[in-house]
Parts: sequence; C-alpha cells; structure tokens
Amino acid sequence: MRVGIIGGGFGLTVQAPIINTHPKMNVTAICTLKRHHLPKDLSNGDNTPVHYTNWTKMLNSEELDLVFVSSLPMHHFEMVKYALSQGLNVVCEKPFTMNSRESEELLIFSKKSNNTKVFIDFEWRYHPARQKVKELISEIGDILHFEYHISASRYQNLQNNKMGWMGEKHQFGGMLGALGTHMIDCLRWLVQDEVITINGLTHTHVPEGPGEIRDSDDAFFMQGKTTRNSTFSIQLISGIHHGFGSNLKIFGRLGTITLTNDKTLFFGKASESLEEIIVETDDQIPTLSLEAKAYYQAFYPFIDKVYENITYNKSDEDLPTIVDGHENQVIIDRVLSN
Repeated sequence: MRVGIIGGGFGLTVQAPIINTHPKMNVTAICTLKRHHLPKDLSNGDNTPVHYTNWTKMLNSEELDLVFVSSLPMHHFEMVKYALSQGLNVVCEKPFTMNSRESEELLIFSKKSNNTKVFIDFEWRYHPARQKVKELISEIGDILHFEYHISASRYQNLQNNKMGWMGEKHQFGGMLGALGTHMIDCLRWLVQDEVITINGLTHTHVPEGPGEIRDSDDAFFMQGKTTRNSTFSIQLISGIHHGFGSNLKIFGRLGTITLTNDKTLFFGKASESLEEIIVETDDQIPTLSLEAKAYYQAFYPFIDKVYENITYNKSDEDLPTIVDGHENQVIIDRVLSN
C-alpha cells in the first residue's frame, strides 16, 4: 500500500517511521509546508519518500492508496475534501475539523465518494491496556459513572518555551484539541452511549510565554450525562507544578475498573476488593525514536486495521471512522459554546 503524509511534525517523526514497519505499507511521499529535512530512518536509498512542499501537487502527482492528513487543524477540512475528490482513502489527525459544520459537510461528501474511506487517528483505542478495559467492561454491568482526569506538570515549560500555533485559539491550539478529543472518544467508545447533556469550561492558567500571548486552553473541564443516564467527568490541567498523570475510572452496577497512566489496571466486582490485572504487551518494538516508540503499541495495530479495511473491506468495531470524527466534533462545539 502506497502511503502519503501531509505534515512535518507528528506525521514526519511518529507516523511515517511506524507505517514503514508494516510489511504491506510504505510511505512513498511526504509533504511538509516548510522545507524540513527527512529523518535518517526515512532516507533509504531508492525507498526514500518523494518530498513535497505543496500538498495538492503531491496528491495530483503520486499514485497513492492512502493519505494521512497530519497538518494543522485549520487545514484538515480542505485537505480531506480534496483527497476524497481525488478518490483517495484518508486517515485524519484530530481534532478532525475546526467545527461540526465542517465535519458534517465532510461526512456528507464522503458518502458521495465511491469506494473511499475516512478514518480518524484515535489510535489509543488500540493500546493493549485500553483493549483490556474494553474486554472487562461488560463484567461491570450498566455504567454508573465514567471519570477520566489528567494532570501534567507543564507550568515551567509553558512559561519558558514558545507554544506557537498551539497557543492560538483561532488555529485550534490548546489541550482540548490535542488531548480532549482523545478523552471524549474514549468515553464514547468504551461506554457505547451518546452524550445528551454536557457542561464545559476551558481555561488558560499560563497565558504568557517568551514573546507570546496565548488564548488557547491549557486546562478544560466537562461533566454531563449520556442517554442511558450514566454520568461522566473529563478534565485536564497542565499549567501546574506537580502532575499525577492519567487516571481513568469506570464505575458500573456490578463492579469497577481503574487504569492509571495506561499501565496499571485494576478490576473488581461488587463487594470484592480491586485486584491488579496484568496487561500483556508486545516487547518486540522495532528500532524507532523514543517519541515513535511511545506511540507504537497503539498506532501500529491501528494502521494494521486501516490496511485490512481498505484492502479486504474487513470491518473492525474499534476502528474510528468519519462518523466518530463528526460526533466528537459536535461535543467539542458544545463545550466551546458554554
């Protein structure tokens, strides 16, 4: 499968090297809007990807089977729509679009595009620990409450380093787009229910950095209820000195599941103590950068399912599609409108 990537950040440093570890996928073209240098692990003689700085030229010139749209969020809409018009399958980074009007238009347009598919890069669904949570969730009965909280000690980093577009609200910078989208998707995927009420708040605890004023969020908070009367609480704070990582808790009528930092998993049935569940992981990670290794166990199985779906039309219930991208965007819009 011939793969093209638009994006010189995450697409270049994480997605491209992992995609090339797949035996049936090969990154043949990359477009970066600035003249980045291709990493050494992508420079491989005759197999070195063709490097573009004009993404439409890449899509028009290359014979691609799949394109990853990993550019800034403000460009996602036009890039995904153009790729679909060219008959290309797409994996789009999150946030999917700038708002739900754009995502709805792409959803409608995709239905008119014959034999082309759009997937959203909610790759953390495939992390081994989260797959184990999904396996256990049926044993805790009807969900009473879903809680997903993250705290990250980034105060000094935010004070001392430029954030660039990530600090700009009009470019969909901030943590709601970067991580909140994943957290909302985790809720919808695991609970298998739709949000009917939600209250949300975004906030900037560290609005100034070296030479820049920021208006994008470094914290967000949301609470609400789903159609089956489950409640949920999702929040992230990053402009603090001491963080306690990621904590996911799911409370059911028959038991409880907790997952800390995607590593430590506990499960307990009603009236029984919580006991740790050991999650089996693949220790045979290819030689990759530390950044790429951090994503490998989630991203590789994700792209494998994408490959099987495109090549063999093989369905997978965990594979996030354009519908998930749109529904995610609807919730984000509701949070931002509060």
